[in-house]
Amino acid sequence: MTKKIVFVAGIHGVGKTYLCQRLEESMDIGHFSASQLISEFKSEKLSGTDKSVKDISNNQDLLLKAIEKYIPPTRPTLLDGHCCLLNSDNEIERIPIETFIGIEPCSVIVLYDEISSVVEKISGRDGVSYDAKLLSCFQNEEIKYAREIAEHLRVPYLKSSVDKGLDGVKYFIGNLNIDMDKT
Repeated sequence: MTKKIVFVAGIHGVGKTYLCQRLEESMDIGHFSASQLISEFKSEKLSGTDKSVKDISNNQDLLLKAIEKYIPPTRPTLLDGHCCLLNSDNEIERIPIETFIGIEPCSVIVLYDEISSVVEKISGRDGVSYDAKLLSCFQNEEIKYAREIAEHLRVPYLKSSVDKGLDGVKYFIGNLNIDMDKT
């Protein structure tokens, strides 16, 4: 059974959480962040500024357990997270497809933005500077893999600019034929 999870992907600083919070306010839909679910499940906070992940595979196992614990399967929910992460060597690493099979999203949305804007947001929010070339490669891989995931799972896919954002994403979600009832 496919859950009512709309997976919202994008690199760090692209505006996933901001967009999801606006959607949560304007639609009858819940919202969770994958990193918050993992952190809550582990009952500890993840590092606030270091975006590298030391054990990507273990964290994804924790995410699946947290989804089972915290997200009701019948509740339409936005789950913001990543298709790829920066590993501890600062290399782009795809999250295993098995994670997305376990999440069972009803659709995949990937957000993108101008890299200069992403660099500025991360720097302002986290006080960390990332190489624009690395972030550009990261974003390109995130978009490519998000599409592959959607195709593999045979679920609807949307690539959306943060600038176009809210209205286009609301329209897309509204056409998913998921009951927006909170049961």
